[in-house]
Amino acid sequence: MKRFFAIALVIVMIAALLCACGGDKGKTGTTGTVTTTVNSKYDDGYAAKYASKSTVDEAGNKVYEFEGNQYDSYVENHKNSVASDIQREYVANHDKKYGEYVYINNDSKSVIVGIHEGEYDEKTAEEEAKKAAEYGFKYFQSLKEPVSSLKVVYCNAGDQSKIYGSFDFNAE
Repeated sequence: MKRFFAIALVIVMIAALLCACGGDKGKTGTTGTVTTTVNSKYDDGYAAKYASKSTVDEAGNKVYEFEGNQYDSYVENHKNSVASDIQREYVANHDKKYGEYVYINNDSKSVIVGIHEGEYDEKTAEEEAKKAAEYGFKYFQSLKEPVSSLKVVYCNAGDQSKIYGSFDFNAE
């Protein structure tokens, strides 16, 4: 009887081990082919590194074709690259202590700029937000479902519920 339970226990442990080794194959991720069409004004060429194919349509827009998870990798890396570019713009215009972070929020279709209390100047922020939006559209316009309007939000770096200013922009 003890031998029966020992064998059953070994079988259950092996089954559990095999299930754990399955990895993320069943989890979310893009499958199949994804096609994006990017207006030439907003195409920064970043997608070319990830796309399996690119063409130009009759309107002069760049059309990228991604296979499987190439699109997911592209979206994540492009988002981070654009946020870094925006951050460099802010650092170039201010001292290195200005601000805390810049990131892109897909859900709110926003470029979020986290700054410290006392750093916000509405006139300066309005001018800089235009440039941040230009960069933001390079990302948002390159998605499989392009976003035509976005916000640049200046908030407290430690408490994002404290909004100092928000600026709306539309793609051309």
